[in-house]
Amino acid sequence: MPARFWGEAVRHAVYLLNRLPTKALGERTPFEAWMGRKPHLAHLKVFGCIAYAKNTTPHLKKLDDRSSPMVYLGVEEGCKAHRLFDPRHNKLQVSRDVIFQENSEWTWNAGADKEDLPEFVVVNAFNTDEVIVTADIEAAAEDVTPSSSLATPSSTRASSPSTPSSSTQATTSPESHEGPVRYRSIADIYANTEEIIGIDEEENEVMLMMSEEPTCYQEAATEACWSLKELGFKKCNQEHAVYTRGKREASILVGVYVDDLIVTGRSTERINKFKQQMMTEFEMSDLGLLSYYLGIEVEQQKSRILLRQSAYAKKILSQFQMADCNATKQLMEPKTPLHKDLEGTPIDATEYRRIIGCLRYLLHTWPDLSYSVGMASRYMEKPTSMHHKVVKQILRYLKGTIYFGLAYTKGPQEISIFGYSDSDLAGDLDGRKSTKFMAATTAACHALWLRSLTSELTGEKSKPVTLFVDNKSAIALMKNPVFHGRSKHIDTRFHFIREYVENGQIVVEFINIGDQRADVLTKALPGVKLAVMRQLLGVRDLEPCQN
Repeated sequence: MPARFWGEAVRHAVYLLNRLPTKALGERTPFEAWMGRKPHLAHLKVFGCIAYAKNTTPHLKKLDDRSSPMVYLGVEEGCKAHRLFDPRHNKLQVSRDVIFQENSEWTWNAGADKEDLPEFVVVNAFNTDEVIVTADIEAAAEDVTPSSSLATPSSTRASSPSTPSSSTQATTSPESHEGPVRYRSIADIYANTEEIIGIDEEENEVMLMMSEEPTCYQEAATEACWSLKELGFKKCNQEHAVYTRGKREASILVGVYVDDLIVTGRSTERINKFKQQMMTEFEMSDLGLLSYYLGIEVEQQKSRILLRQSAYAKKILSQFQMADCNATKQLMEPKTPLHKDLEGTPIDATEYRRIIGCLRYLLHTWPDLSYSVGMASRYMEKPTSMHHKVVKQILRYLKGTIYFGLAYTKGPQEISIFGYSDSDLAGDLDGRKSTKFMAATTAACHALWLRSLTSELTGEKSKPVTLFVDNKSAIALMKNPVFHGRSKHIDTRFHFIREYVENGQIVVEFINIGDQRADVLTKALPGVKLAVMRQLLGVRDLEPCQN
C-alpha cells in the first residue's frame, strides 16, 4: 500500500492492540479492563484486503453493478461498520454491507507513494438521505499518454473479474488469487476486447454485443411521423398526435400513438392510397375497420359509433378479486363525508393506487365515474378503510354497468360546441376551494381549445362556444367588465373569460339545476338522477345481442 495510508495503518494497529492481552493488566486486554467485558473479534479482517461494498445509489438499472471493489482500512469507531477506500474515485466510505476477499490485495500504481495525498471525503453509505457534494480531485499520480491510434480489436478473450455475490464466491473464485485488473489508457481497454462480453459456463450461454442499438418505441414513432410529413401531412397545432392532409372532401386525418395509426377521411379511395404509401415505407398490417384500440372497443354502425371498455373492466374486477362481487347501480352515496381520515385504519397504499390508476383509464368511456374516482384519487398518499370502502363501491358499480359506454350519433354538418359548467360549492371538506366563477373559467379554457381543434381539423370556422351555467351571479360577473369588491378574492387569471364573453367567442347562458349535465361530474347523485344524467351524457347500455 502507498505510504500515504500510514495514518490509517497506525489507527488500525491501535485498535488491535487495545484488543490484545497484555502482562501489565494480568493477561487481560485494555478493552476488557475499560469496558468490563471481553471484546468481539469476529468482525476483524486483513488490513488492506479487497472489500466489495454494496452500491446504495438510487434507481439502479438491471445491468448496473450491485457492489464496488474497495480497500479495507479497518473498523469505524462508534458504529458497527467498516472504513473503506475507493481508489477509483479517491474517497473514503463507511459501510455496513461489505463482502471481503482477504486473500487478495489492490494493485497500486507505481510511484504513487511519492505523490502528496489529495483530499478525499468520507461517505456514510448507510445514511443515504444526505447528499454529499465533492470538489474536483486532482488526477492520479501516473500520467497517461494516449496512443496515436486505437489498435484493432483482436480475437483474444478479455477476462475480467466478476463482482462476487457472496463471501464464498469471493474467496473461491479463480480471480481471488490475483489483484484487480489494471489499465493505463482507454486504448488498452479496447485493444483486447471482442464481441463476446460474457460467458456462463454452467448454463452454456454466451452473451454477444450487438452492432446496432435496438429500435425503441420513440424511434419508431419518430420515423412514422417523418414519413407522414414527407407524404404532405401537417401536424395539428392543438393536438400533436394528429396529422392532417387536404381539405373538405379530400381531407385525411391520421392519429398516431407510437407505431399504431388510426386513419379516417371522407374518401375511401384516398385512404387506401395512403395505406399503400405507408406500406411501401414500413412493414405494416392493415387491420381493417377500427374495432379495438388501446383497450377501447369500437363498434361502427350506420348512424352511430359505440365506445366501451367492457373487456378492460372485467380484467380490473378479476385482478382485484371483485369478479364475483354483488353488482350495484348506485355509484356513491350522496353527501358521503369523504376526508383525510387521519385516525382511520390505514390500508395498503400501493394496492389502492393501482386500483385508482386502472379506474382513471375507464373515464374515457365511463364519464359518470369522474366524480367518485376523482374524489378517491385525492387520498392516495395515506388511504384508510374509509377510502377503500368507496373504491369497492365503485368496483361493484362497474360490475352492474359492465357493458355501459358512449354512443356518438351523427349530427348536423355545422359544428357547434356546447359546454356545461358547475362546481360543488365548498364540497372539499379539507380545502373548500370550489367556486362557480372559477369553474366556468376552467370550462371556458377547454371549450376554446376544442373550438380551435375542430376548426383546424375541418378547415372551417367554428361558431361561438355556448357555455351553460346554473348560477346567475356568476353569469352576471362574467358579463360585467367592471371589477368590484365582490370579486377581489378571485385570482386575476380567472377574469380572462370576461374578454371572450365581450368579444362574442363565448356565449354564457343560464340553465336550470335539473338540466345541468355537469352535476354528475361535481357531486354524488341518487340512483334515479344518476340514470337521467347518464342519458344526457350519451352513456348507454351497449350489451351485445345474444344470438
